[in-house]
Amino acid sequence: RIDNPLLHRTRRQVQEDAQTFHSEHNLDEVVDVDVFVRGALIAREQDDPDAYKNFEGLTRIEKKALENEQKPGVWQQIKQLPKEFRIILATCCLAACTQGWDQQSINGANLSWPEHWHLNVDLNLKNHHTTDVWIFGAVNAAPYLSGAFVGCWLSDPLNEYFYGRRGAIFVASIFSFATVIGAACASSWQTLLICRVLLGFGMGAKASVVPIFISETAPTPIRGTLVICWQIFVTFGIFLGSVACLVVSDNWRYQIASAFIPPLPLLILVLLCVESPRWLLKKGRYGDAYRAYLKLRDTPLQACRDLYYIHSFFDGQDNFQTEVRLTGYWQRFLQLFVVPRIRRATVAAVVVMISQQLCGINILSFLSSTIFNDAFNSGSAGLTDDKNKKTALWISFGFGLTNHLFTWLAVNNIDKLGRRWLLNRSFPLMAVTLLATGFCFYIHHTSVRVGLVATFFILFTLAYSPGEGPVAFTLSAEVFPLVNREVGMSFAVFWNLLGAGILALVVPQLTYAIGHPGLLFLFAGLNVVAFTLAYLLVPETARIGLEELNDIFEVPTREHVAYQIAMARWTFNHYIRRLDVEEPAPLYVWAKDRQPKRPPLQRSSSSWTR
Repeated sequence: RIDNPLLHRTRRQVQEDAQTFHSEHNLDEVVDVDVFVRGALIAREQDDPDAYKNFEGLTRIEKKALENEQKPGVWQQIKQLPKEFRIILATCCLAACTQGWDQQSINGANLSWPEHWHLNVDLNLKNHHTTDVWIFGAVNAAPYLSGAFVGCWLSDPLNEYFYGRRGAIFVASIFSFATVIGAACASSWQTLLICRVLLGFGMGAKASVVPIFISETAPTPIRGTLVICWQIFVTFGIFLGSVACLVVSDNWRYQIASAFIPPLPLLILVLLCVESPRWLLKKGRYGDAYRAYLKLRDTPLQACRDLYYIHSFFDGQDNFQTEVRLTGYWQRFLQLFVVPRIRRATVAAVVVMISQQLCGINILSFLSSTIFNDAFNSGSAGLTDDKNKKTALWISFGFGLTNHLFTWLAVNNIDKLGRRWLLNRSFPLMAVTLLATGFCFYIHHTSVRVGLVATFFILFTLAYSPGEGPVAFTLSAEVFPLVNREVGMSFAVFWNLLGAGILALVVPQLTYAIGHPGLLFLFAGLNVVAFTLAYLLVPETARIGLEELNDIFEVPTREHVAYQIAMARWTFNHYIRRLDVEEPAPLYVWAKDRQPKRPPLQRSSSSWTR
């Protein structure tokens, strides 16, 4: 049962508590008590979208602002967002663009830098050197492995000691700027490898902080839509990186160096951002949190509403601050596994993150140029024809463009249809298209083979980009409670980057062992595994407040799995066998709508009990 805790109090109790809260935290210096009380009462009724219409004491401007929140359509709501939030959104989009460009710049350079240092990495030749292939894989894998083992774990201390989300993003951007310049000037593959390792520090920290920053500042109804800007602009960065690789295709150093462009404005823009109000609440800085919300919402009333509503989910401000103060880094990390509610969130986040690697998208993202070059030269020498190299770069460019454009399809659907809906359709379609792509490699006619490989890769991208692509980071950034959010996101990103690093390291050797068809068949099977895990273990989080997700993850895993199996059985009987069977009762019920059929859940000192 998803519940607003303020509904368990009378209006009078809420009013008195809001007055006490306002006084204890010295909010009289920043907001009038009458405005704060009205905001608290609006928070109590916010589950009813029309409650404000009959609310006494609201000004015309306040009613208009509350009405704008209910406007249908994502773009209508985005247009109403204040300038300060748009700066945060632009900063996060630029950080994501940096991430994608960092990934793609090495993709084009892969066609030339091994030859520059006399490394034989042509997998179509049986006399290639195994050591050289491992070096090639290590250079590609380095930022993902270092990001997994170091970079993503830096996000928690960076948030603690560098002034919150903004400081963490600033430090990560410095790594992204400096290391690509160093890599472009590398005098040996060893120097290139070291620069790529350092690049991973920035990539891991950015990936762990930026989606959290958006999710904590975005309005709940369109939170998913705004958080997928991370994935949209990662793909845009990949696209821009592929453009740069084409423009300077004759110089691999320029291809790598081109990734310095987006971090430059990012270092300036991040300093103009408002700090996350939830991070300020975590630090007990309620006055600063109100000021932040005031810049991110249209009226003081909405700022008071959001501040008080978030506070209402804590067991009491003193207890919460004590928990934050006494819970160190390792205690917060261990809670990911020992606290049931947090453990279920950890499982869901890890499933969607590791599935992004199981689905096979990154064998395209990292190695698309070499894959298409091999498709041109299947059965012959590979990286020797300059015309084919250029054509492979153009096809890689097409992949980057389609990946970016198709991701926009999720904008209107990730909150409207939900995260699970997108996942449950993405994985099966990806499995089918990878199977088809693998069979295309057996076609002997070169132009037909390349055309069909490109076509099915585009269809694969169409299945991935509006589904698993944006859901992974969106869901992971929102499922953890405030105290564990940084370390939880770090753990999820660790598995994502570790999977990416392992792929970049072993796929060249794996391709040599089983060939491109075998590789694609393998990932088609892994998509089936990912679908099963996501269907059974990932709950829906769309249109639910970050604090309300506590109710979602209090449901035991075995109960969630049993419900999903029952739904699968009902779907098969109803739609395939055409039987008239009763649909299982909903797993979650909004308490304001009706009481659940089963015994109601009541709060105990440690968990939900019946």
